[in-house]
Amino acid sequence: MTQSGAPAKNAIPVTQTLEAQDYRHQRMSHELYQHALIGPVFYILGYVLVVIVGGFYREGSWCLVFPIVAFALLWWLRFRHRPLEKGASLSDYRSWYCHQWALILMGALIWGLISGAVAYLERKPESAVLVSLITTIAMSAAASQTFAMHPMQSRVCILFFLLPSIMVFALPALQLRSISITLAIYSAYLMANLSKCSKEYAQQLEVEIELISSRAELARMSMTDGLTGLQNRLSYEQVWPRAWHGAARKKEALALMMFDLDHFKAINDQHGHMIGDACLRHFGQVLHSFARRDSDFVARIGGEEFIMLLPATTVEAAQMIAEKIRQNLASTPCFFGQIEVRMTVSVGVGTVDWDADFEPQSSFSRIDHACYLAKNAGRNCVVTA
Repeated sequence: MTQSGAPAKNAIPVTQTLEAQDYRHQRMSHELYQHALIGPVFYILGYVLVVIVGGFYREGSWCLVFPIVAFALLWWLRFRHRPLEKGASLSDYRSWYCHQWALILMGALIWGLISGAVAYLERKPESAVLVSLITTIAMSAAASQTFAMHPMQSRVCILFFLLPSIMVFALPALQLRSISITLAIYSAYLMANLSKCSKEYAQQLEVEIELISSRAELARMSMTDGLTGLQNRLSYEQVWPRAWHGAARKKEALALMMFDLDHFKAINDQHGHMIGDACLRHFGQVLHSFARRDSDFVARIGGEEFIMLLPATTVEAAQMIAEKIRQNLASTPCFFGQIEVRMTVSVGVGTVDWDADFEPQSSFSRIDHACYLAKNAGRNCVVTA
């Protein structure tokens, strides 16, 4: 006989880890999706401005239309590639990230090539070159900030933005190596800044996850009986009406069992409260072992009073389970060191009568009265409501 609560299992930390992982990917994928949608809009605005300032539209309408159509198509592809639903697998997220980053890098490369082409065609730092250069710098800076959740891919994105212009400005014929060197230094700065942003993003995400986990743990603790590890009365008061009304809509069977440990005050008086607490934990373990479905609900609602809620269970099946629990408790004493304490329990069991019970309290009172009758009938027995 252990003194730990029955439901205390290693599944809780694993579940919390999985929930944290899912939250992390949900947050990262949604941010990546939202930020990626903005890019093509600025590509189009920047390109139109460069074309107008440089007068490239005089060369033909295709000069203006083709890149705009390409950026609009890129926006549509990004828009259609929506984030995954909550609970997706790690492999699904990896596939989604690869697809999304392919679309992001494609846009960065197209703009980088356009910026390099403008520099090559103009061959001097005139208005069109300055506009494309400023726009490229702004976009690369934005990439280092908004895509910090994936630093390696963000570095590639920055290179796609800046490298074509750096290479073009470095050409001997253009004699603009000072601009090329300046851009190279700036790209190195962005890489360093990206590392800082990435660490800050990761720290912020971890703080959020810890905060959410703490709130979830506090909520779980408020619904849990600290002694037995079972659900408590507050949890029962929320679950029972919800289960009752849910079964009422479909007129499904819904069984409830009331348990009252016999002569528990005498156990406390004879052995002390520490052994009394051990007895409560022991009975909690017995009950928990019979709650074999996810829908089964067990709670401690008072000092030595417990309930078990069994959805989709007939009264005959509930009677059998109640009798097995009674027999199990009677045949398995609670051990506390060298002290052995034998216990019995009185049980009231019943199902909701949809013709007579008009609210959850009606069903509860009727089955609670059956437990009272079991106590008056000599204890250590099961009485059906």
